[in-house]
Amino acid sequence: MAGTIQKQLLGAARALAALAVMGACSAPALAADIRYEVNQVADKASVTGYITTDGTLGAIGPAHIIDWQLLLNDGSNSDPLSSIGKFTLLPASSQIAGYSAFTATPTALLFDFDGEGGALFQEPVIGSSINYLAFDSAAGGSGGAYSAIDWRVNGALISIQYTGSPPVAVAVPEPSTYAMLLAGLVMLALPLRRQKREELLG
Repeated sequence: MAGTIQKQLLGAARALAALAVMGACSAPALAADIRYEVNQVADKASVTGYITTDGTLGAIGPAHIIDWQLLLNDGSNSDPLSSIGKFTLLPASSQIAGYSAFTATPTALLFDFDGEGGALFQEPVIGSSINYLAFDSAAGGSGGAYSAIDWRVNGALISIQYTGSPPVAVAVPEPSTYAMLLAGLVMLALPLRRQKREELLG
């Protein structure tokens, strides 16, 4: 009788743990900032870094972009310790302009290169044309090319042509996501471990 009750309790514990894991994985989360990693490469030139949004999904514009760090590299200098041919765009030293240019998903930041949007990260102010990163659609034209990602570093202009709406940056999973998954797995494992120990002792 006691063994039957123990088995029923163990089964209930397992069911509760499974429900907790499913709930943790499917519960709607409050909007949290999303950081998207940028890694655009054109021969030896590149743009690397990140763009952080306020967590809004769907069509977003400059008002939804709350932080960025974008290292522009014109490809003339392969020394990682040298700043020659490189410039970093930061909120403190640059501005962003544009209109409904991006589509944000939980996993990627997309840009419609066939549409009419555009986005420009520029130092020190919009219109200075010194150091910038531009996302231009077929009708955009905020940078140096159309249907392209292009950047200028101290006069050197680099561009990558695109069509359609490809991902231009990929989301970085938050540590809390991994923590939630680990907690769910631990909850599932504990009843099993307890059952094995009872079987060995009993």
